[in-house]
Amino acid sequence: MNLTSLLFLGFVIITICIYFITPKKFQWIILLISSVIFLFYDNLHINTIIQALIVLIPSYILGRKIEGHSNTKQGKKFLILGIIIILGQLIYLKYTNLFLETANNINTLLHIEYQFEFVQRNSLIGISYYSLIMIGYLVDIYRGTCKPEKNIFKCALFMSYFPILTSGPFIRYDSVGKELYEGHKLNYNTLCRGLVRILWGVFKILVISQRLGIFVDAVYANVYTFTFVFIIGAVLAFTMQLYTNFSGSIDIIMGISEIIGIKLPENFNLPFFSRTITELWRNWHITLGAWLKDYIFYPLLKSDEMQDLAKECKEKFGKKVAKKVPMYLSMLIMWIIIGAWHGGAYTFIIGSGLLQFLFMFLEDILRTNF
Repeated sequence: MNLTSLLFLGFVIITICIYFITPKKFQWIILLISSVIFLFYDNLHINTIIQALIVLIPSYILGRKIEGHSNTKQGKKFLILGIIIILGQLIYLKYTNLFLETANNINTLLHIEYQFEFVQRNSLIGISYYSLIMIGYLVDIYRGTCKPEKNIFKCALFMSYFPILTSGPFIRYDSVGKELYEGHKLNYNTLCRGLVRILWGVFKILVISQRLGIFVDAVYANVYTFTFVFIIGAVLAFTMQLYTNFSGSIDIIMGISEIIGIKLPENFNLPFFSRTITELWRNWHITLGAWLKDYIFYPLLKSDEMQDLAKECKEKFGKKVAKKVPMYLSMLIMWIIIGAWHGGAYTFIIGSGLLQFLFMFLEDILRTNF
């Protein structure tokens, strides 16, 4: 469902009305039912059910298994198994055609006539979000920062809470989980704040983003007929189009949750007022950045392999280089993952991943030396 469509508006109104007339003890069930409807509305196929269960069931079972084995070898085995299952499905659904395209390109370079045919995959809405959310859930249980949910249906709600499935933000069980289940009363102040934020989000998308999109599409479709000024204007307009669409979506999501009584983490903090590229990305999609730092960047940086690399660099090049090289390598891996997460194509890996790493790398080098 499109977040600005009348269908979604009606869906949200019905959900909220039923939610608040339901006894608090059972309100979470209404959210679960609404989330299931939202998930399966666009693609009513058995594969969508299987995809969701492939993430839910291992996360629930292995989360229970990991409990009591925090930071142990046995717990680590359960954790790795869970990550392999969840990531295995995500990679299969999103990146199979990327691998086939790569194989075809290699065949072309080697003058091999055989070309693999691309495959059609029924990918469930929100799978990129809830897959990472459930990986974080398992890691947190392993680290001992949260307890596993004992009710599989409540675990399903945490995984599939419908407002966050299209644009985030990323949630964590220790901060949001209990709010999903405890029930809430309708509050006039939160209702007003939520409605204002929803309207602000709709304004960003319909009035700003979509209007900018008309100009951007016109220029991009006939780039050779426009002057340099128009092309630069279209590039800047495209940036604002992306931002207002994404930020507006987050406003709608945050507003819905505020009306319900569930506080979600903020996802933007004036990114275009940042003084550096690093600061910009720290303020853009904040919850994704925090997830990547906590579950990818820092574990990589502290891994035995990176520590051994730091020791080798220290012996050969000195302490300063030893500190920077593992950090840059961990950043490179993280940004490749960011690019791949945004889409199963090289344009995302390069544009949303490698280029951003290069900008931040150069920024750090120049700041350090000058």
